[in-house]
Amino acid sequence: MYTLTLLTGRVKKAVLLALLATCTTIAYAQNGTYEKKNANGAYSVISFQKIGTRVKAEIFTWWNSSNDQTGSYYGEGSLKNNTVILHSDENEPGCKVTLSLVQGKIKASFANCSTDHLTEDFNGLYNKITDAVAGDYIVTSPKAYFYKKADAASKLKAYVLKGDKVILDMQNMAASTQKWVFVSFSNKAGKETTGYMLLSDLKRAE
Repeated sequence: MYTLTLLTGRVKKAVLLALLATCTTIAYAQNGTYEKKNANGAYSVISFQKIGTRVKAEIFTWWNSSNDQTGSYYGEGSLKNNTVILHSDENEPGCKVTLSLVQGKIKASFANCSTDHLTEDFNGLYNKITDAVAGDYIVTSPKAYFYKKADAASKLKAYVLKGDKVILDMQNMAASTQKWVFVSFSNKAGKETTGYMLLSDLKRAE
């Protein structure tokens, strides 16, 4: 009887741990960057971070126009029923950005956001392109090389060392994949180096 009770206790503990791990995975599963491409070549990317019900999102649009018009937005909000209405201290107060989580994708809606260059042309479903989000990253490998393309055969001579900080800008998020990100690094002399880097060589800075 004691052995059965002990085993049952262990089973319950294992189930609880599994459920906790699942919940944690779900909480972070939506984190990453999502993209929508339009037929005219224009695109929009959303860097999406969710902790609990709190959401932070950064948006960048490229119009594919002759004057290289771009748009940007940053906002925060609380997720309710898988939908968040973002609020921004940086963008036009009348700009309403609504994001909804839909089966591994993000459905975005922009209203009255033309001043920020987020038009209704960028409304719709966004597909996830990478788990990475915009921001600062710390190099975790002894050496992290730059690459000319998202291809191991295009390795450059330039590299950074463990502990160095690289930046993943919103303007470069569309070039990212699940394995590769396009980053920039500035040394103490102010010289900047850019290129692709393996995401596995980096971790998000706190």
